[in-house]
Amino acid sequence: MSILRRKSTTEAEAVDSSEELVEPVETGGKGRPTPKRRTGRAPVAKAPKTRKEAVAWQKQHAQRGGTVAGQKKLTGTEYRQALRTGEVLPRRDQGPVRALARDYVDSRRMLSNYMLWLFPLLIVGMVVPLAQVLVFLVFIAMFAESIYTGARIKRLALDRGLKSGESALTLGFYTFSRAYFKRSWRRPLPVVELGDKL
Repeated sequence: MSILRRKSTTEAEAVDSSEELVEPVETGGKGRPTPKRRTGRAPVAKAPKTRKEAVAWQKQHAQRGGTVAGQKKLTGTEYRQALRTGEVLPRRDQGPVRALARDYVDSRRMLSNYMLWLFPLLIVGMVVPLAQVLVFLVFIAMFAESIYTGARIKRLALDRGLKSGESALTLGFYTFSRAYFKRSWRRPLPVVELGDKL
C-alpha cells in the first residue's frame, strides 16, 4: 500500500512540474465565435391554391414598364402613355440608329404600308390560285424593299457618324415591322410628317 501511495505522489509531482514548464501559446484568434454560415437562399413562396390567390399574387408582383428619367414606378396607364409619346422606349426601339429608322419610315410611303390590305387577298387566294401567286409576289417585293431600306438607313447612319452594329437585314426587318402599321397605331408616335427630309 505504501509503495502505491509513494508512486502516485511522485507522478503527481511530475505532472505539476510539467505544467509549470509549458508556457501558454497565443493562437492569435479573433476573440469571438465563428458565425454560422447562411445559405443565402430566399424563402420559397408557397404556390397559390386558388385562382383568386394567383390573381392577387400576380397583381402584387406585376412590374410596370419602368421609370421615366429616374422617377417613380409608372402605373399601366402612365406607362402606355409614355410609350405613346416616346418618353419610355422598349429595348428594341432604343438608340439613335433606331430613331433614324423610325423617322425614315414615317417620312415616306412604302409598299409595306399596304401589307394589311393583303389579308383579304389571302382569303380569296384559298379559292382563286391566281390571287395566291399575286400575294406571293407582293411579299417578295416587300422583303426586297425592307433589305433596301435597311441598307439605306445604315448608310445614312454612317454618314451622320452614328455607330451601328446591326446588319441591313436587321434594320430592314425593324422598318418593316413599323411600316405596315397605320401611323396612328405606331409606338412611339411619328415625330415627322410624310415628305419631310431627314
